[in-house]
Amino acid sequence: MNHFKAMIILGCAVFFASCSQTVSAPKEDDSATESSSSKKGDKSSSSKEKVSSSSFAEDLDEDCVGESGNAWDGTTAKDFACGAGTKLSPYIILTAEQLAKLSFIVGANETEYQGKYYKLGADIILNEGKIIDDKGALVADSAKLHKWTPIGNSSVAFSGNFDGDGHTVSGMFINTTSSHNGLFGNNSGTVQNLTVENSWVSGGKNTAGVVAVLRGDGIVRNAKNKSSVIGKAESTAGVVALTSYVYSKKGIIENCGNYGFIQGEKLVAGIVASSDGGLTIRSVTNEGEIEGTYGVGGIAGHLGSSTDLDEAINNANISGKEFTAGIASYFGDIYCPANKIYGFMSNVKNVGKITGTNYTAGIVGEAQCVSINEASNVNDIVGNKFSGGISGHAQRAKIDAVYNNGDIFGSYDVGGIVGYNEEGVTSAAYSTGKVDGDSLVGLMIGYNYNTTMADYYYLEQGEQEPFGLNNGGGVATPKTSDEMKSEDFAELLGDEFVYDSELNDGYPILKLEEE
Repeated sequence: MNHFKAMIILGCAVFFASCSQTVSAPKEDDSATESSSSKKGDKSSSSKEKVSSSSFAEDLDEDCVGESGNAWDGTTAKDFACGAGTKLSPYIILTAEQLAKLSFIVGANETEYQGKYYKLGADIILNEGKIIDDKGALVADSAKLHKWTPIGNSSVAFSGNFDGDGHTVSGMFINTTSSHNGLFGNNSGTVQNLTVENSWVSGGKNTAGVVAVLRGDGIVRNAKNKSSVIGKAESTAGVVALTSYVYSKKGIIENCGNYGFIQGEKLVAGIVASSDGGLTIRSVTNEGEIEGTYGVGGIAGHLGSSTDLDEAINNANISGKEFTAGIASYFGDIYCPANKIYGFMSNVKNVGKITGTNYTAGIVGEAQCVSINEASNVNDIVGNKFSGGISGHAQRAKIDAVYNNGDIFGSYDVGGIVGYNEEGVTSAAYSTGKVDGDSLVGLMIGYNYNTTMADYYYLEQGEQEPFGLNNGGGVATPKTSDEMKSEDFAELLGDEFVYDSELNDGYPILKLEEE
């Protein structure tokens, strides 16, 4: 249990150290639909540019001032292009200088701009030229780049509604050892419909491509990171670095993706590095390679209690040390009583290779008092202690409708589904991968302790057993490859599975995968 306590102590230190005063303001209700992309208008000799072709043009009663398409000159505009800051007439941002104005007024805590609506009317270029190469390395001359000041900081949060309207922010350059780094340093409002690309973000704790810290009932929706993010301390991610239950009881991250290279130390992930709980995550994807040392996940680093995660896929290779997984390195609560479920995870898949040391898995490295439903791993897992296709160690967890097709490598407590399964309930699971280790190695579970099981199946592989040690019950049934590649086997597994001879080499898949 020392490893588990260390994880929680680390998480708490990260969560509470970063959060201070939040600027609060009432927010109008937002629609979850994504707005259409705006287009640049024609330039005029008066240096005014009217966004006549944008999706919101009919709502404007004045010309928008500012010539879009130019790189930032490092200054701050006196005014936004146009607009009144309302839902029907948002402040329009056409230039990098106008975006810098937003950063300035939030940092200065100017109350007249709190809780207002802002919308991009064009792509924003903070530095021109190629900032990073195809592998994510910095190639621009940093001495010649304008440094971006994030919108919001450790003391004050952006509290309005920022709609990127499908536009990009590119050329962002941050290189510091301080905290709260990203396009937004601190957000308690809504940030949506934008892509941060061709950028370099390097900082201390709470560093991300889009939003460093998500507070209150803040929302990040339809956001993509296509930039390199380098963290020199805790909490590094492509989209959101940190959310905390103290500030984020109803936070939402949805329809977001990371496509950039992410490298950090403790708590590193593609979508959200660390959350103490109270967070909803829906429809997220990681396509970027991720490297870290402790608490490394394709989607999430640490997910605390009262977290709901639905529809997530990791398609990239993930490498770390202790607590490394394709979806979440750690999920749940160390205070894990019997018959208590603290979080829910469903419809998740890992496609990338996962390399770590202890608590390494395709889906969750360490799962405590949580439900994992409809999950699959299809690539190799290379770890040390507690390695599994679905979870490295699961304590009092409910695991249902899962499968593993990857090969699992470790030292002890190594299993096709779970490395060490403790006092949980597992059902409707199968594994076809090879499992190799030194001690307590099983084709299904390395060490099973007092776990209730039903409908457990494994691919017959010589004399290798389904359990390294089965202490307290549980039965698994061997099947041949031909038996598994059939409609009958899919029906045997239950309603969550379907058979399609053209997919997954003929082995049953989950219904969501077929869709």
